[in-house]
Amino acid sequence: MKIGSFLALIVLLSVLVVPASAAYGWDNRITLEEDGMTWDYTETYSGNRSVIFKKYVDMEFGNDDGFVSAWELLKADVSMSKAFRKSIEDNMDVRIDNSSENVVLLGVETDMSSELLGIADEESDIVSKYEVSYDFKIPLDESGSVLWFQGEPKTDITINLPEGMEIASIDGIESESVEEASGGTIIEGKLGLTGEAVIEYSIPEGEPAVEEVNATANATANTTKESSDPAKKTRIEDFLDKLFSGDTDEILKKMKLDGTSLS
Repeated sequence: MKIGSFLALIVLLSVLVVPASAAYGWDNRITLEEDGMTWDYTETYSGNRSVIFKKYVDMEFGNDDGFVSAWELLKADVSMSKAFRKSIEDNMDVRIDNSSENVVLLGVETDMSSELLGIADEESDIVSKYEVSYDFKIPLDESGSVLWFQGEPKTDITINLPEGMEIASIDGIESESVEEASGGTIIEGKLGLTGEAVIEYSIPEGEPAVEEVNATANATANTTKESSDPAKKTRIEDFLDKLFSGDTDEILKKMKLDGTSLS
């Protein structure tokens, strides 16, 4: 998702001509599970851009007195969270097999840097974080073979894949590196000019766990044992047993009923 779509300030800061010492950064970290995912963003400002950001918060959410208070920061936090969510709802940034029907946006959490507080004209290192949570209606191991993400072009990205997911191909990530870790595969790199990243994957069926094998063996043994037992009573025989205390076989004979046919 392009960040300029949810906050005009980001666009302003990205095009302003400021000294080289004025830094801006935007990092993406995606953590995938079979039934959902989180997309964490880390936004950093320093130098002149931090001053611009603080002045924006003071003007847009405060009284433009040159000082960012805790109340003004809270208002900015809430507003950005709503705008962030709305931008994702309008343009979903996650697809499975070229569709977002299986993807549900659960929520957006923001954590605006405390360095925004104080005198607006003072430079500082601002690090704000955003976390977006998604749910998959159908787990990845039951459907899908291609994941698509829309991020901000030319920003760093890290994708943590769940254990057991095998990669067939990766497109849209420059200078990519792939590392196998104990919890799954980690992909790192930088998004290209379009900001799109595409991962073709598969999740092979695993070997059944020891507990499952034992359970299956026990079920088979129980079935064999039950098959050697006398046949169970039919539905009407069982009903008559509960209704009368006498011999149900004799009652059935007198009623001329074939119990088996009524089962």
